[in-house]
Amino acid sequence: MNLNLILYTVIGVSLGLFFLLLIAFQIIRRRQGSNSSFQVQKGYSDLIEPNQKTTRQRLVNFFQKSYVLFSRTPLLESYTAKIRKRLSTIHSYDEFTMRKETMKIAYLTLGILFVAVVLLVLVNRDPTFLAMVVVAVVVINGMLIDTFVGRVEDRLLKQLSHLMTDVRHYYHQHGMVEEAIYEAGQVSKYEAQLHAERIYEVLTANDPQDELENYYEVAPTRFLKGFAGISFLVKEYGDKTINNGSMYLNGLSRLTQEINLEILRRDRLRYLFSGLTIISLAPIFFTKPIEIWARGHFPSMDDFYTGKIGFFTKMIIFAVILISYVLLRKMQENDEGKYAAKATRTKWEKKVYELPAVAWIVDRMVPGQHTKQHFKLTRLLKDTSSPLTIEWLYLQRILLCLATFVVLISTTLYMHHVSKQNVLYAPTKNTTLFGQLSPEEEKKAEELTISDRKIIESVQDEPDPKKREGAVRAAVKVKAGRDASKEAVNKDAARVLKKLDTMENEYFKWWELVIAVGVATGGYFLPLWMIEFRRRMREMDMQNEVDQFHTIIAMLSEIERISVENILEWMERFAVIFRQPLQVCLMDYEAGGEKAMEQLKEDAPFVPFVRTVERLLVAVEKIPIRQAFDDLETERVYYQEQRKEQYERIINEKASWGKMIGFVPMYALVFLYLVIPLILMSMNQMSTYFNQIQTIQ
Repeated sequence: MNLNLILYTVIGVSLGLFFLLLIAFQIIRRRQGSNSSFQVQKGYSDLIEPNQKTTRQRLVNFFQKSYVLFSRTPLLESYTAKIRKRLSTIHSYDEFTMRKETMKIAYLTLGILFVAVVLLVLVNRDPTFLAMVVVAVVVINGMLIDTFVGRVEDRLLKQLSHLMTDVRHYYHQHGMVEEAIYEAGQVSKYEAQLHAERIYEVLTANDPQDELENYYEVAPTRFLKGFAGISFLVKEYGDKTINNGSMYLNGLSRLTQEINLEILRRDRLRYLFSGLTIISLAPIFFTKPIEIWARGHFPSMDDFYTGKIGFFTKMIIFAVILISYVLLRKMQENDEGKYAAKATRTKWEKKVYELPAVAWIVDRMVPGQHTKQHFKLTRLLKDTSSPLTIEWLYLQRILLCLATFVVLISTTLYMHHVSKQNVLYAPTKNTTLFGQLSPEEEKKAEELTISDRKIIESVQDEPDPKKREGAVRAAVKVKAGRDASKEAVNKDAARVLKKLDTMENEYFKWWELVIAVGVATGGYFLPLWMIEFRRRMREMDMQNEVDQFHTIIAMLSEIERISVENILEWMERFAVIFRQPLQVCLMDYEAGGEKAMEQLKEDAPFVPFVRTVERLLVAVEKIPIRQAFDDLETERVYYQEQRKEQYERIINEKASWGKMIGFVPMYALVFLYLVIPLILMSMNQMSTYFNQIQTIQ
């Protein structure tokens, strides 16, 4: 009954979603020819006259009207808003394109998930498998959204590289920054054109400084911030000729180099990680086929797959799959927000912590404010730019610990119940290692189970073991008849008594409580381990960010009016990993620049970053900034080669970690769910055969 309910629910939800999309399509299609009140942005290149609509234009209009319909549907509204939020920074100035891209991703992800769910449900109707499918659908949904949004981000980066080249060309012609950007934007592709036009509006505004600050708040990449900033400085203070030619063109060359390196890094990581996420999730869909194959060829494996050990093994594999997937996602993140605090995230921890009883418990678990443990945790959260406070982190740990403990205890009790039911209702088969039982043997096994169950139900209330054994033997003898041999009666009685002992042994044991406590303790430390893993991943990218700081400093050091505070502001705009300590330094800078920078070295003790800060510290009063960083230009070729080598090493290190993590679920499935159980069952069968041979002798 429960299986059918789950099956019908999954199929009903899938079909309901399909018919909802179908109805939406029909409604919008009927309205294609009518005058719609929905207005779109004029001037978009795809829009043409209604009587000259192409297939592409009909599809665009379909996406626009689908967005309106989805926004009014309760379940689809939040789903659409989630995708829109991811795209909002890239298409922050064009509502029309943002709606179109949102619906393209929504239809692609929902279509893929719908087909996958229907096929999987038709293939396997096991409740455990269906639960795994539900979780897998949620996981794959996030993966698909990230993939499609990542494609948009990559497209913008490639367009920016071409935009920089066009700006160089038109700057040679006009010699004016704003005109060069405007002309380059007109020949650029759509996403880059949006930002080029916005930067042109900033440079030609009445108050360009305020407009530039507003643009910094919405610019989707640090490269656009750098492009807008250097263009503003050159327009305000003028260009000049340096050793490598124009200062502005030299800055554009450095930015283009950074963009190209980022594109290469993304492409290389995508190539090395391609398929790893699917490989890590694949064992979810192969558990049942492996089980069917093993039970079909090795009947003795039924005891493993239908018993407690098999169920817990499946749960372990499922946990390994989820952990591997999360780790791979953390390693493959490319967006600049991967290390930034998610300020707009729904902070359920805050709402839960506001409950007095919860706050009282959490406050007694959190280490004292002046203790070493408190300092280490605070530093860890700062290093990872986590949006959590220490109290929220401990709340997560406590709740995960309790949830793990409750789930394990409930699962253990349920498996004891399932084991008893298997004893009473599972066919009683003769233990054979190879082959498959014939229909006649299956029928005899079921009849034997029914007979044993009747005997067990008639004697299981007898508390005295000796009386119960006598009652079993008497019942077996009556069933067997007078002509039955003594050996046959003893064999049947032993089988029934063994089933009775198995049922009596199915109770909650102390060591099961110990295991539950141990696993719950692991759940308590899991959030901390995940944050630690995130910090390790950050350490691989720290040198890359310091090298980007050097690029920025090399660009700005040629401007005579630039100050150390200005450079720190630029570093903060470009920073991801070091953003928080730089923000603190800038807030304290007016109270004393040297003191603020000394504190910056303590807040971010990464050695190459500290050396950069020390150079800036010297340039505060003693020497010019250009002199403090004169080696950046003289040894530029060496630094470029060194950076390429560091890029290669970091990418290879991530790839090796990714391959190891990605294949762990597959290894766990093959060995824990097939090889090791098969070996143990084979050894058990060999022991049984050996005992039988000794009995014959």
